[in-house]
Amino acid sequence: MNSNCKAPKLLQQLVEWEGSFAHEVAYLEKPSGLFLGLDYSQDGYFCTPVDSIPFASTGGDGVHFALLTDFGIVKDLEEALVIRVSPMDHERVRIVAKNINDFFSLHFYNESLAWNEFQNEDRYLSHLQEEQSRESNSEWFDHDRWKFEKGKVLNEVKNRFDILPIEQPFSYINNLRIERSFQVTVNTLDSIGTKQFMPAVSNETIEMLALVRHLQHTCSGDKTLIDRIANDLRLLGYNHEADSLVSRLFI
Repeated sequence: MNSNCKAPKLLQQLVEWEGSFAHEVAYLEKPSGLFLGLDYSQDGYFCTPVDSIPFASTGGDGVHFALLTDFGIVKDLEEALVIRVSPMDHERVRIVAKNINDFFSLHFYNESLAWNEFQNEDRYLSHLQEEQSRESNSEWFDHDRWKFEKGKVLNEVKNRFDILPIEQPFSYINNLRIERSFQVTVNTLDSIGTKQFMPAVSNETIEMLALVRHLQHTCSGDKTLIDRIANDLRLLGYNHEADSLVSRLFI
């Protein structure tokens, strides 16, 4: 993985904007609601795919979002799929957006859907209703102020960055995952799968990359196997991915 990959334009813009806008929404921990910034470090959660670059964190339960490079198939991070990584959940890694621009549309207007997994659309809609019924002020939380400042943020990102809602967001995510399922050549436990390269590489290589995903999903402690796969990755030029695999699984 090339750590010199250019950060997506919208991500750079949002980071800069937060620095100047934060004082206007002081009740919010972060205007975007996320801790933003590309993270090329080899350390990280065991289940964060080694061929992904984290760019946003919720600050709770280790939940974060990353750009998937598909082991170098994707060269432009503007075009990379966005995955949600939830280390504490059974479904640890899930695709949530086609690209980073779509991700921020989901995040700002459908945060619950971007952050959580719902079995079906009815569950999601029920969740929204429950959230609305719980919304009230308390001795410790000024909900009215929070809602007002969130509204200011939405106006800002809409007018400044042209970030707009995605129509039928639940269907959008579901269709994206179906589309991905037709693109992969090997299905993996983490739901991502591995794609064929162009020009094509051997089936053995594809299966080895799929094994990397399996090892991370299961938090494997098989040191011998991990070392062998890491060496195989290095032979293919995946030095960062190899070092990340070792770092994240040798806990």
